[in-house]
Amino acid sequence: MSLIDDFNLLELPTNATEQEAKAAYRRLARRYHPDKNPGQDTTEHFQRIHDAYQNVLSAIKRSQGQEWKPYNFSERATSQNTSGFERYEFENDAKQREYVKEQQRAYEEMKRSNVQQDRAREEALRNARSTLHQRRMNALYEEMRKADANSSNAEPDFSTFDYEAPNAEQASANAQSQYDKAARQSAQTAATAKGIKPFRRHAAKAAFIASTYLATFAMGIYSADYWHSLTAPSANSDAQPYISGLYPQYRLGEHYTLEDVRLFTEPSVSSSIKSTIPPLQNVDILKADGDWLTLSYGGSTGWSKADKFGFGTIEQAQQTGCFGQPGVAPNHGEIIGQATGNSRLRILNQLPEASMLTFQSLDGQPPFSVYLHANQPFAANFIPKGNYRLVLETGSLYHHACQRFLFDERQRVVLDQVTFASTEQSLTLRNLVTP
Repeated sequence: MSLIDDFNLLELPTNATEQEAKAAYRRLARRYHPDKNPGQDTTEHFQRIHDAYQNVLSAIKRSQGQEWKPYNFSERATSQNTSGFERYEFENDAKQREYVKEQQRAYEEMKRSNVQQDRAREEALRNARSTLHQRRMNALYEEMRKADANSSNAEPDFSTFDYEAPNAEQASANAQSQYDKAARQSAQTAATAKGIKPFRRHAAKAAFIASTYLATFAMGIYSADYWHSLTAPSANSDAQPYISGLYPQYRLGEHYTLEDVRLFTEPSVSSSIKSTIPPLQNVDILKADGDWLTLSYGGSTGWSKADKFGFGTIEQAQQTGCFGQPGVAPNHGEIIGQATGNSRLRILNQLPEASMLTFQSLDGQPPFSVYLHANQPFAANFIPKGNYRLVLETGSLYHHACQRFLFDERQRVVLDQVTFASTEQSLTLRNLVTP
């Protein structure tokens, strides 16, 4: 996510102060912390809020001091085509070495920062998963202990029962319990008189322990599959889950229903229902309040849950073929497709919006793409050797399942033909001008 996305995720303006950022983080942390949402897994979204807070806080601190500026090579000559691709030409080898050294330093600094953020994210996810698994195991062990204690307690004779309850309700409950135990003893005595062997308690206990172990093992397998399904990439999946707080800039305006939607008089499922909206119907979102939206449909206004709607109009969804939630945007530099090689390309990305650089092979190989966040450079060290056409795609919102931009989608051929070999190439992406 870009820095603008981080500000939007924290519901902050770009000119927010450090105190406002801390207050917004505390408010969202109380809302989406895993401990505050026992019925919903908000671990990944809480970690995303934490990362956004770190990025925003770092940006605010940098803006208060002296920002680092790259070395200015005022004496270099450049040649640039109209598509935004720029080739650098230097007077001598010394100037070129200075330029490469400066870009390498910026790239190493970016790589160290990304490694630290990835480690912090993985550690937070690991701790949250461990805490959730420990809670489940403690609850299971407590149930086992209670069941084992109940099965090992001696059953008292109903005729000698002399416990005096402190109140009438407890006395009635104890009397009913003793009556049930006496009935079981009577049934057991009758079975013995008929020659039927009574059921042995230690056999039942052994069966209970065996079934408990099997249930624990099955729960471990289920938990592992569950966390794998959460962390596995879902770029090829058509079902994208709704994540609260994602893409707040698209919460207002035109939307369409994904299923039957109930329109409530207030933002609560316990309030009265005004009407039911059929699926695939356009509505107008007027206001967003957490996971509730104020909408207008058919002359009626009310509240509905935000996870029941898709962004944009149903006509646009039918035209693009992208229905449902767009999902989380890919990571910076994520490969979409298959690319195995050793050719190198350094991308100096100066685009103010998210983009996707597609490599269309002129040698008959399958195409692949690299997803780039706004104003973030990237070094690609995996491009297969061959001839390519480079196509740049930009837009407002990327749909993970469809692998394309939904709004303001634009395409531009950056290079009609370029050859990648063992040498290193440099590519600068600047503001894309629609022809």
